[in-house]
Parts: sequence; C-alpha cells; structure tokens
Amino acid sequence: TPETCSCGFFHEDRSGDPTSQLRKALGETGYVNPDRTAYVVLEPVQGEGGYYVPSDSFMEEIADLCDTHDVPLIVDEIQSGMGRTGEMWGSDHFAIEPDVLTVAKGARVGATISTSDIFPEKKGRISSTWGAGDVVASLQGALTLEAIEDHDLLDNAARMGRHLDELVADADLPAVVDRRGLGLMFAVEFATAETRDAVVERAFRNGLLTLGCGTKSLRMLPPLDVTEREIELAVELFEETVREVTAAEAAD
Repeated sequence: TPETCSCGFFHEDRSGDPTSQLRKALGETGYVNPDRTAYVVLEPVQGEGGYYVPSDSFMEEIADLCDTHDVPLIVDEIQSGMGRTGEMWGSDHFAIEPDVLTVAKGARVGATISTSDIFPEKKGRISSTWGAGDVVASLQGALTLEAIEDHDLLDNAARMGRHLDELVADADLPAVVDRRGLGLMFAVEFATAETRDAVVERAFRNGLLTLGCGTKSLRMLPPLDVTEREIELAVELFEETVREVTAAEAAD
C-alpha cells in the first residue's frame, strides 16, 4: 500500500484518497503532458544516492502510470544488474517490465538492451561507457553470464546478502543508524558524513575496502562468489573499525 512508502511520493488528494506526485503531474490538471513525455528512467535500487530500495507500492505506481500513458520505462541496471541483488536484474524484484535496460560495469561492456519496438532495427547497443566496447570485453561479459548461471551465483548473492545484513544487525553498533539493500548491494548509514568518512578511511587502513554513497552512507559490495567466512571476516573488520572511530570521536 502507499502507506509503506515513506519517500513522500504518495499523498492524499482533495477527497482523501491516496495518490502519487507523478500521477498528479500527469493528470488532466497536472503540469506534465504525458503525450510529450519521452520516457521514465529510474534505478531499481538507488546507487550513488545512497542505496535506497523503493517500496513495492512505488514501483507498482510507476509501472501502472507508464502502462496507462504508454510511456517507455528505462531501468538503469549499471549498479544493480548482473546478479548483484540476488536476481539477474534489480528490477526483477518488482512488478515492473522495463522497455529498456542499461547495463555496464559487471557486464564488462556498456550496453543498452531493449524490446524490439523501441529499437526495431537493432539487437542492442554496446559502448565503452563504464566498460570496454571491444570483442575481448564482450567475451568477458558473456563468460560472466555463464559463470553466474553455472555457479549458482544468484542464490549465493541472496544468501550472503542476508548473512551480511544479519551480522551487521547483530553487531549492534550505535553509530549505525540504518542498513539497507538487496542481496550484495548493501549499505549502512551513519548519523553524520564525518563519521562515515572516518569509517571509510580507517576501514581501508584495517584491510577492508568500502565506498561512500549518498550523504552519509557507506556501501559494501562483496563479489558474487563471496563465502560465509569472508563475510564474517569483513563484518569483524567493520565492527572493529566503527568502534575505533566512535571511541576516537568520544575522546575528542
């Protein structure tokens, strides 16, 4: 239901019924003409913005509006695709059917994949954006897809993602104010950007590679074939690092 979405996307109309900001904008009295709307583009899990996972109601509303107004839906799978979330595509977690997928990084090439009615004369497009566009890179991407299937890496990403989330929760770190993600696309949030930055820097010195995202969040991106023991070692280092940073902040 819309009540499960806390992002401000839904609100009540004048009659008290729930509606969305986008539905209102595309309506008869809205400020967006759906006939002049080229497409809707979104990330199934917000990447650089902080690894936020949308609610089911948010995605269902987007899908319904795109279908109602015949607006193509473009899904950016550059960070969430290629098995990262425990499904081949992040959008597979939701009730949406993308017309176009953008893929890169884990695919080793930058690729645009679409239904035939979007690009009727092309099977797809490959570029060098976020990946090489040559034959060798294309072969690497094909072999990556084979490895994901042959080694059951989707299931491993889903299981190890749950294990990672559970271990971070069990660590009970007061400095961590939120944790979120899907599969091995995982992030924790701190109260301030300064604490996040200090944790990223000290974690690197302690032997754990992390990366900031959003305003005060830190992301963890283990490889799809990560083992339970490797997850446990990473969380041990993470817990040690956070406690060192919070102790130093308290001393100041």
